[in-house]
Amino acid sequence: MKIDSLMPFSARYSPELNAVETVFSGIVNEVDIEVELRERHLISQKFETSYYLVNFTDAEIRLSITYVYNLPELCDRIAQQRPSRIALINSNPHNQDLVDFYQLVSQNRGWNIETFSTTQDAERWLLA
Repeated sequence: MKIDSLMPFSARYSPELNAVETVFSGIVNEVDIEVELRERHLISQKFETSYYLVNFTDAEIRLSITYVYNLPELCDRIAQQRPSRIALINSNPHNQDLVDFYQLVSQNRGWNIETFSTTQDAERWLLA
C-alpha cells in the first residue's frame, strides 16, 4: 500500500515474511522517514508483526548524522514498542555510512538489526 504518490517509499505487509516491507526511492529526508515510520507502525499493528524489511538501494538518503543518531528514540516514540527484527537492504555506496551508523546506534540500544546488500540475504535472516 502506498500512502501518497509524492512520498519516496512504498510500504506493504508481506505474508511470506510476516514482515512490513518498505522500499525507498529517490531523495529521502527527515519528513519522509517520519511518515514512513508512522505508516510502518500502522501496518505492523494491523498484521500483528514486529519484523521489518527496509530497502534503501534506490534511494539517496539525505539525513544529518544527529538525526540518524536519534532515530532509534524516534522509532520507540512512534511505535511505543521495539521491533523484533529489522533487516536493512542497501547496495548504494552513497548511503552506506549512514546505514552502517544507524545499525550501530540501534544495536548499541539493544535492537536486533542487520544490514544486507541483497534482498535474498535479508529475507533469509528475517526467516531464520
